[in-house]
Amino acid sequence: MRSVTSETGGTAYQYFKNFNIEVGGKTGSAQVGEVGTESQKTHAWFIGFAPFDEPEIAVVILVENGGAGGYTAEAARDVMAQYFGMNTNQVNEDVSAIPYTQLQN
Repeated sequence: MRSVTSETGGTAYQYFKNFNIEVGGKTGSAQVGEVGTESQKTHAWFIGFAPFDEPEIAVVILVENGGAGGYTAEAARDVMAQYFGMNTNQVNEDVSAIPYTQLQN
């Protein structure tokens, strides 16, 4: 699961190659519907955990009719980045909220 995210050629490598925390993961696809017909679709999924040696978080992303599983790794990376506080420089909070009762007046 380490090589999927950390080695060139891994199906999720392009999404985790510059990630600050080592991640283990697996991409996949699941075919559903009647084989050989237009109703046959492929679901995409990624399951991952981080940090690799002492996991704190596990994430599963499933996209119905999403095709190849590698595409779901990007969403998992974004969830992990948020969990580990890597997006804090992008947060602009307005803490000057007005109570609802004042808005009514």
